Amino acid sequence: MKRLLLAAVLAAAFLAPGAMRPTPDYLKKATVYQVVLRNFTRDGNFRAATEMLEHVRSAGVDVVYLAPFVEMDCDMDESGWSIRQHKSGYGSPKNSYRISNYDKIDPEYGQDADFKAFNDKAHALGMKVYMDLVYLHCGPNNVLKDLFPDAFQKNPDGSVRTTYWHFPYVNFESKQVRKYLIDSMLHWMRLGCDGFRCDVGDQVPIDFWVEAVTACQKVNPDLVMINEGTKAEWLEKAFDACYAWPWSFSIRNFLTPALPGQKSAKHKTLDQKMPGVRDYEAKLPKGALMFCFMDNHDTATDDWNDRFDRVHPVEAGNAAFVLTFLRRGLPLVFNGNEIADNSRNSFFAPVEHPARAAKTVDWARAVQPAGQKRLALIRRLAQLHHDDPVFYDGEMDWITAGEAKGAIAFVRRHGGRRVFVTANLTDKDVAFAPEGVKLDAAKQPLLAENFKLDGASVSLGPWGYVAIEF
Repeated sequence: MKRLLLAAVLAAAFLAPGAMRPTPDYLKKATVYQVVLRNFTRDGNFRAATEMLEHVRSAGVDVVYLAPFVEMDCDMDESGWSIRQHKSGYGSPKNSYRISNYDKIDPEYGQDADFKAFNDKAHALGMKVYMDLVYLHCGPNNVLKDLFPDAFQKNPDGSVRTTYWHFPYVNFESKQVRKYLIDSMLHWMRLGCDGFRCDVGDQVPIDFWVEAVTACQKVNPDLVMINEGTKAEWLEKAFDACYAWPWSFSIRNFLTPALPGQKSAKHKTLDQKMPGVRDYEAKLPKGALMFCFMDNHDTATDDWNDRFDRVHPVEAGNAAFVLTFLRRGLPLVFNGNEIADNSRNSFFAPVEHPARAAKTVDWARAVQPAGQKRLALIRRLAQLHHDDPVFYDGEMDWITAGEAKGAIAFVRRHGGRRVFVTANLTDKDVAFAPEGVKLDAAKQPLLAENFKLDGASVSLGPWGYVAIEF
């Protein structure tokens, strides 16, 4: 109750610049796992996903984050489809980010009882459940338009204003629309939802989010809000975490420079990429949590033929996950990452499409050497992130000496302890002398692969890494 009252006061006061609203204690220790129901299992529904929750928990996961599962718009007018939807080749109007009813589960995935059963099992296993909110835009036939005449934003000529993706903008000037959307959040919370990841949250007015959070925290004071955005003000006033876009894409694009749409970054070295990462993170409120990922629903769909676990050995992704888990942030594991899944995912593939089964997680990888090696590492990283305060609560100092050669390094500090972390994101040997770090060869690393000390220099073999106290 005290946290609820404090949060309400702070939200109403809009917090002083640079401050952050109170965040549930568990979040900074959490590992988040994204589930896209269409891709997660061959059946593609809640019942099948519920049967997989023991596996998810066994990977060290604390939070399951569900991609949108509410009713999708079935309008066959292709002018209202996104470019990516067209390119997917499935010819389906059903896009999980083009919603027709915020309060109804799409029949493809099940019913309210199935969602509640999923939540109940996740909670029994000790995990929280978040769901994706898509409030910036919706489908052209969303029930909002029949309920409220001012549901959609309009152009000067009276036509419906649409986004880059060709979806109608929701009108947040309408008090009725705002109340409806907040009531929808409360509906899902009553079924067991513990938090929300908010799609393109930066573009939804911050005063709406403050109003929504204030209402929802009356039901659950430990509500978590994650913004798919980067604005510091949104963190200060309404959200618990934002996205580490500069970090995540710098690492991914360096690891797989041939990814579609990333040609401009192909020849950039890490020492050219990382200053932008540091500049962005320095502008965020102190202690801000950043969602750090190697894969998500967008990247797995758009890079389907060039996913990092398709073009590299498992050790490459392992090196990147060491950095992602042990740096300051909130690590995300996309469904199947923990077994080095390299299937051709696409969240545009409807369950009924005969080709969809080939676009689901290849769970056979779990019993193959690559999958077993990845799973063992993810379990160890999740344990370190969850249990060791130097990782979940420590300060972080960047070490830049290895970046020009393809190695990222940093030091985590907490209570007098210091841990040096580095990983080689190339298939070549790398050696560098980390500034201000004196390592002891007799010290046992917390984890390491292809690592050795050579005097004052750290030597890493292809995809090598180390986390070691000094």
